[in-house]
Amino acid sequence: MTTNTAGISRPSATNPTGLCLERFDGPSARHRLDAWVRAYEDVYAHALALSDHNDPPIADRLARHCDRPGFALVAAFDGEQVAGLSYGYTLPEDTLWWEGLTPEPAPEFVREHPARTLGVCEVLVRAPWRRTGIGRTLLETLLADRPEERAAALVADGNDLVLDRYIRYGFTPVGTMEPYPGWRPHTMIVRPLRHP
Repeated sequence: MTTNTAGISRPSATNPTGLCLERFDGPSARHRLDAWVRAYEDVYAHALALSDHNDPPIADRLARHCDRPGFALVAAFDGEQVAGLSYGYTLPEDTLWWEGLTPEPAPEFVREHPARTLGVCEVLVRAPWRRTGIGRTLLETLLADRPEERAAALVADGNDLVLDRYIRYGFTPVGTMEPYPGWRPHTMIVRPLRHP
């Protein structure tokens, strides 16, 4: 991907969509929090009233995540419009990320140390830009050049299309869990990023 000094990418072989990609750290992402929340609410508008994914609200979750070490957000822009985004942060040693995972994994699998795991919290694309490949571009851009050994993400139960996609992208299902109290089960998936 070709990136200019402003951090905005131009179309390239890895980003054929014509959308501009920009990477944000925690403080810069927090500054544009409303734009990310609007994109999330647009993508999930059909389900927010019925969804377990709005407690805690995305604005609260994202604001907390912006303050986490290793936070990064990659956004795709069509002009001023957010076409999609992906974000995550480095899991701390005392993370609850793995709590409740079944089947219960080996202690070494869930033991965190500095820069072991990137927790991928969201990858979303708004309807007009779907089926362009930008979702994968957002994910791969987020994962590129990370110092962590692996990436982990959750896929909601019943979202087989997304789970199949992640498996094609090199993730492996390792179990199921409930991310927040009252949420439906999610499949935990993990992908190596580099050798430990």
